[in-house]
Amino acid sequence: MPIERSADHPTFEMGGNNVTSLAAPARGSDEVALFRTDLPPGGGLPPHRHDHFDIFTLISGGAAFRLGDEMTELAPGDSAVVPIGVLHYLEAGPDGASIVVAMLAGTKFLRDDAPAQVPEWVR
Repeated sequence: MPIERSADHPTFEMGGNNVTSLAAPARGSDEVALFRTDLPPGGGLPPHRHDHFDIFTLISGGAAFRLGDEMTELAPGDSAVVPIGVLHYLEAGPDGASIVVAMLAGTKFLRDDAPAQVPEWVR
């Protein structure tokens, strides 16, 4: 079984957030990408959609999460399944937030104000 050590995980910057790729197709995970996103206090993810579903779990901090027309507060250990094509975003609380996300390899990040892209940590 391939092992990737913590020190070898690549990290990327996305709009003031740090994204750490834990597993990706480019490094042997053919079907699934797994990554952690660390958001600073008051930071957030922009409104976006995906062409596949994604699943995430809040592992620390607190956040407000919008899925479609619903907004809810999340606490550590809470998970969300985001359906295909549904607009969503996350706003970190005063202590920031860390989430772990799993999605299918090659999932596109879709925003109304930018071209569709497959982020490096999902390739």
